[in-house]
Amino acid sequence: MKKLLIFTIILFFAAVLTPQADAATWKDRIFPAEPYMAGDCFMVDQPSEADETHVYTLNPDNTNELSMSYLMRWRRNARCDELQFHVDHNTPLSRLNAWLDEIAYGWYANISTSHLKHQTVSTTRHEWFYIGDNGIHRIPDWLTGLSWGLLIGDRISIPSNHTEQFYNTVALGTPLSFNDGTYASEIDSIWHDGITDYSDLPDSMVEEIDLVMGQMNPFTDCSFGWGAFPGNPWRNLFDWSYMLRNPGCALAD
Repeated sequence: MKKLLIFTIILFFAAVLTPQADAATWKDRIFPAEPYMAGDCFMVDQPSEADETHVYTLNPDNTNELSMSYLMRWRRNARCDELQFHVDHNTPLSRLNAWLDEIAYGWYANISTSHLKHQTVSTTRHEWFYIGDNGIHRIPDWLTGLSWGLLIGDRISIPSNHTEQFYNTVALGTPLSFNDGTYASEIDSIWHDGITDYSDLPDSMVEEIDLVMGQMNPFTDCSFGWGAFPGNPWRNLFDWSYMLRNPGCALAD
């Protein structure tokens, strides 16, 4: 009896003092020391571990594909409760994709009342648009974007497989005018008067100007000179012909 009691005590302390492995969390196959995540959600193999940051699943690869569908079609990660719903209901990937597409098409049809209002979107047709109160308005060039305080880094990309539906559905308005922008006066002074004091501009706009100025001078050069790299949005989305009107260039006053 005494030996049994000692053995029991030893087992108890061994269980208490031995570090517990995080066995409930799926591990990444490429980086085994890291958790396998679906978007922002940790994937676990125990129902009791599911919560606002963890998704219970026995098929993590499929759960990751479900999460990727949200990212590809809605440009955001799926919430953990959304993923848990699809896991619990065995939602086929094809059905989820069709549903996500249908909802997105509804946004485009009512774009001025959707969550996209007052944001910018770009398309695979190399166009950038501002979503206003009455449809979409093309942003024709970089200076016009700056005049309106719109930054290319803030844009949302319309999924390539939504391009046709987007153009067939949205209400296309007139392009934005440089002169109507909130910062038109400040940008015009930088462009035509050589002003280098950007203190009246938001920090985010100054960062974008500095970024472009680090590659070329859009206010004095006569043509776009930023070295090409795949997907360069500044090259792809804008008409840079205004640079011909820069001082000393072909169309300068």
